[in-house]
Amino acid sequence: MRETNTRSMRRFIGLTALVCLSCVHHIDPASLRLAGRRDLEIIQNDKFGTPKLVRGGLADLSKIKKEKRAGPLMQFVKENSQLFKLLAPDRELRLLRSEEDDLGFTHYRYERLHKEVPIYGDELILHVNAESQIYQANGAYHPSFTAAAEPSITAQKADTLALKQGVIHEMRVVDKSTLVFYPVQEELRLAWQVILSGGMNKWDYFIDAQTGAVLFDQDRRRF
Repeated sequence: MRETNTRSMRRFIGLTALVCLSCVHHIDPASLRLAGRRDLEIIQNDKFGTPKLVRGGLADLSKIKKEKRAGPLMQFVKENSQLFKLLAPDRELRLLRSEEDDLGFTHYRYERLHKEVPIYGDELILHVNAESQIYQANGAYHPSFTAAAEPSITAQKADTLALKQGVIHEMRVVDKSTLVFYPVQEELRLAWQVILSGGMNKWDYFIDAQTGAVLFDQDRRRF
């Protein structure tokens, strides 16, 4: 009987520990919602119609371990998808990196995707202070949209076209080819971003993935 009671007690302690552990990593979705809040500073990007700045006491992550923040941060954007103008944030954002500064603040930088293809230049950054509060979100990015993401020309064809143009800058080698959406005036065009190199220099060429036209080129030394 004593052995049975001991086993039962151990089982109870184990279940309690699991419940407590899950609580540490769980956050109430309602606590992440900003709808109806009047104590926030929100500035819209007039070009894209998405917020370029959201500032205030946005959410409390103090019960979440730092290494477990990825899920709650994405949940924060999902709970405020109308504000951020993203229909499916978990498929439209990808964490590029997180950086902690000298004050203990951590900055999470996301790239914008459409059908797993990056939108060139688009980013959203979430900022968490030393007290584990999300205090700011900022960036410049396009809202959710509908567009095909299947190129008509191959990466190899785009490489050839870029090299043909790159001769004038003495570019000789293709370093990398990546499919992206590239902004052209008010339109996003599916394009191959081809990085060329020649000696110590590198050059970007954006090749329209449907027509093969050169949309833009730039010297990477400017970065």
